[in-house]
Amino acid sequence: MPAKTLKTVPKISVKIWTPILEKLDSKLEKACLRRDAYLSKVLTVELDHLDAEVSIPNSQASYDYIASRLKQLDSKLVSLAISPEAAARVNDICDRKKIVRDAFFNRLFLMLAASPKFIDALLFPDFDGNWRSEVWTEFKHDGPFIQNGFDPLEAPIDPFCAIRWGIDLMNESEKFEDYVDTASGKTFKVVPASIRPAVEPCPSFYTIEFDQKFDNHDLAGLNCYLPDRSIPGTDAELAYRAKLDDILEAFL
Repeated sequence: MPAKTLKTVPKISVKIWTPILEKLDSKLEKACLRRDAYLSKVLTVELDHLDAEVSIPNSQASYDYIASRLKQLDSKLVSLAISPEAAARVNDICDRKKIVRDAFFNRLFLMLAASPKFIDALLFPDFDGNWRSEVWTEFKHDGPFIQNGFDPLEAPIDPFCAIRWGIDLMNESEKFEDYVDTASGKTFKVVPASIRPAVEPCPSFYTIEFDQKFDNHDLAGLNCYLPDRSIPGTDAELAYRAKLDDILEAFL
């Protein structure tokens, strides 16, 4: 009788900022969840969001800047056992959108591990009111709130659903415009140029800029999208600052 061959799931290697990795591993252990199995399920939802939310690809300058900032963090090499399909899709999206792949995984790990207070500081620093209460009032009869109750074992893992609803509430007062992508022919909403040098993706889970510092480390390396105006020393950054100065002078 021929020996049985064991099926192994291919692994991809990513570098994760050590404090994030330790925090998430501890959190998953307390919840009795296997990290790679859980991440595989999360990715089935999150990769769709990543592709849709980073609607405009990063520039090469942005990609290089994010990668350089990520390298400044004390990171640990981690092998993740995810499906070949998920691995291929991650690579495809990151290639097309010029997303630093390790930046995506670090952002994902961070937001899975982060405390509610830390999430508020990163994504809702200017939200007027309690976004959690507003989300509950607005969406308590929708989506996972109902589905989890009727069929808790079959409900999809969508860990950031409520956060995205909170961002939607935050965006309600904003004015976006239609933008046609010449490559795909698709139309989607963007933040108009106005005082910005160019249009930008709407604020979302993956496009809200992390420009804060944590324990003397800046979080710029955890961005999945960064406009050129946020990159120090670029023509776009200088032009943006000049426009801001002109606006301020007009009010003085």
